Formats: sequence, structure tokens, C-alpha cells
Amino acid sequence: MPWMIPSHQAPVLPLKRWRPEWFSGLGLVLGTAAPDLAFVLTLDPNGAPVSHTLAGLFLVALPMVIVLHALSTWLVFPWLLPRLPGGPPLHLHALARSRPATDPRSLLRVAVSGILGAATHVFIDGFTHGDHSGWALPLLPALGTKVPGVETPLYDVLQVCLTIGLAALALREWRRMASALPPPGPGAAATWEVVPSSLAERRLAVGLVLAGALAGAVAGPLLKGAVGTPDAPKLAAYGAIAFATLAAVAGSLADRARRVMDRILLDVDAALEA
Repeated sequence: MPWMIPSHQAPVLPLKRWRPEWFSGLGLVLGTAAPDLAFVLTLDPNGAPVSHTLAGLFLVALPMVIVLHALSTWLVFPWLLPRLPGGPPLHLHALARSRPATDPRSLLRVAVSGILGAATHVFIDGFTHGDHSGWALPLLPALGTKVPGVETPLYDVLQVCLTIGLAALALREWRRMASALPPPGPGAAATWEVVPSSLAERRLAVGLVLAGALAGAVAGPLLKGAVGTPDAPKLAAYGAIAFATLAAVAGSLADRARRVMDRILLDVDAALEA
């Protein structure tokens, strides 16, 4: 592939800037990652052929985008964003504008955006792969010809070139979009104001996610019995992404549970004092 992030996001970010009311930015981005997340999060070294098909847009990408969008906007972002830097170069606090899909119209907006994002992923992969993802290879056999000087199939060369080129375009477009927005907060179209957490909380959150990533890098090859095989580095990367994601969800759930318990205890104290 071109890299799942940030290369695959290059084709869809301009759509959000062009018609912000038409598209869910988070839905577009999740859609561009969904065909690969289908096998990355499940630690499948052979990939997920169905996720890179027309049917996969609806059977795999669509439900994955809906679930990940809900988890991100309802649970993970409110916990994680205050614990991450919000300024340049990544402008992460701009993600506070990603609202949960709470009605049929907003849910349809997320769904359409997710399918469109996944379609761009599948389209690009068709020209940069020689396996089940390379749907364009049978139609354009020239993609399989060896490039003089590197003795590598043209689709592999395109993969490297597009990885670098699209990543640069995506990062430039994101910086342009995010830096033009006012700081998240009241009147800035944010779902909630991002109030930076304490240094201890920031360190705990980053440490939790990094620990998850490190544990996943070890667990990925072990769980699949691939230690010492050519698949080990790939599965280590998959495990790092999957376990870091799980760590972020776990941290968000723990923080939400703590807040609920604090509210219950305050209500109990108030009732006892009454």
C-alpha cells in the first residue's frame, strides 16, 4: 500500500475543505484506513481480500467506520485530546470538531464519507499492488513490467512514489485546514472545549498508549506463531497499532468510569447532608 496514514488521506482531505457541510472529515479519514484496518486490527498477515473489493466497501469498511467514529467521538477524543499537544504541526485539538452521529442525517453523512474514503483507498491500491488488492494489474499488464535500473515491478515503484508524494500532500493539506480554524471552544464549532490536562495525566495517557504499542509489537508475532519468520516485522507493526488502539479505548473507559463514580459519590454525599 501507500502508507495507511497519512498517504491514503491525501485524496479526501480536499473534499472536506471544499464542501465541509457535505462530508464528515473523520468519516472520510476512517474510510481511507478501513480496508487495511480490517487486517491490521485482526493481526492477519495475509491481508483481508474482501476489504479491498466493491462488496467490502459495504460489508467491511462501512460498519468499521460507524463503530470507530462512535468510539472516537463519544469516548476516545474527549479523554485523549486534552492529554495531547494541540498546536502545530499536527493541530490535534481540531479533532474536537468531530461530532458524534446522533441522528439519521449525521449517520448517513458519516456512512457516505466512510464509503467514499474506502473507495479511494481501494482505487489507489489497485495500481500499487500485485496481490489480491491489485485489481488494475489484469487490466493494465504494464504495471507488472520491471522498471529498468531497479528491476522492480512498476506497481511497486508506484507504491513507493505514491507513499512519499501522497503523504507530503496529506500533511500539507491537513496543516492548511487545521491552522485556519479558530481554537476549539465556545463559538468555534467544537463539540467541546479542549482543556489541557495536568502534566501527570498527560504522561499517564501517553505512557499507556506507548506501552500498548510496545506490548503489541511483541505480541503480534507471538500470537500468530510468526517469530523469526518474514511476517514477524509486519505483524509487529500490526500488533503495535492494534494494542495502542485498545490501550486508548481502555484508558478512555477507565476515565469515564472514574467520572461516573465521582458523580455518584457526590450525589451520595449531597443526599447524606440533606
